[in-house]
Amino acid sequence: MVMYKRSGAMNKKSKYLTLMIAFIAACSAPKKIPWEEILLRDGTGYLYHSSSELENRGPYVRGLYGAHNLFDGNPATCWSEGAKGAGMGESVSIAIDEGTKVIILRNGYAKSDRFFRDNNRIRQAELSILAGIHIPGEVTETGLLFSALPFTKTKTITLTDSMKPQKIDFPFNWKTLERFKRTAERRFKKINRDKLSAAGQEPRTVFILRLKILSVYSGDKYDDTCLSGISFENKSDSAEMRRETAKKIYVDESQNAILMTDEDGHTETLVRDTKSIFQIVDISDDGKWLIAIHMPADISHTRVETDYRLYNTELKKMVPSKLIADGAGELYGFDGKGEDTVLLYADNKEMTDKRIAISRIYDKIK
Repeated sequence: MVMYKRSGAMNKKSKYLTLMIAFIAACSAPKKIPWEEILLRDGTGYLYHSSSELENRGPYVRGLYGAHNLFDGNPATCWSEGAKGAGMGESVSIAIDEGTKVIILRNGYAKSDRFFRDNNRIRQAELSILAGIHIPGEVTETGLLFSALPFTKTKTITLTDSMKPQKIDFPFNWKTLERFKRTAERRFKKINRDKLSAAGQEPRTVFILRLKILSVYSGDKYDDTCLSGISFENKSDSAEMRRETAKKIYVDESQNAILMTDEDGHTETLVRDTKSIFQIVDISDDGKWLIAIHMPADISHTRVETDYRLYNTELKKMVPSKLIADGAGELYGFDGKGEDTVLLYADNKEMTDKRIAISRIYDKIK
């Protein structure tokens, strides 16, 4: 009898421990960010998507209140969400240029003061970024199909209740987004090998800015939330701009060599190979380090093998990838300045992004 009770108690304890372990495992397991399918339509030079629109006339007709109105520069037209109620959670998504510096929004239905007051205006909105990847050929009669991976961070903005254009500084770091894009591309290629092989072309990647309505200024007459315009100021301190303003390091016209020109106009060759083509990815702020993509000059084949190379411009040396890390793959760029400069790269063995102090690499090659 005693043994029976003890056995029952141990069974209960065992079940309890099993449930606790399962609960802890579930809580500690990393959350997988899901991909989403999104169809981007072409509107006045922008690829865009809206979650809904007022008086939607179907996929083949641009409605009176469609999101294409956001890009025509005309305050007398607008995008109006078409959901029930004030449209909380409704959104518009736009493919944007890398390096975008400022977002310019014209709130409400800015056709006139009466139209503006009659309809809802956005009070607060959530801004988010997605890496959208398109396989050539995946199109419909109305747009391009993208697989999109959301960036983990979002930003909440508050708009004033005004018809005047409002400028919002782009709230995300472009270097961080570039690393995120590389990670998304690597994951996408891993799970879509067959599709990419059949397409025979490299996928196209764009950054997608999504604006989601969180709260509104209520209209006097209608419960429809409107936005009359969105535009952008480009570009921020991109790698290309830094190359133009910093130390003159460039690829020659043949693309077979990387050259360096000092302040006196004296030109030296960092690397030259007539059987290769080079493209500069990034240059450190002090001009002492350079990342380049290397590929064969004969690109007649559908698939081209490329590799990333790190150079020290003072020593005129290429750094073997094994000195960066075992398994180092794509080199994304540099972060920081001077002695605090770090190299950002992909670890293909651990399938993650990493960084290494550039001073550690210098100690290995000097």
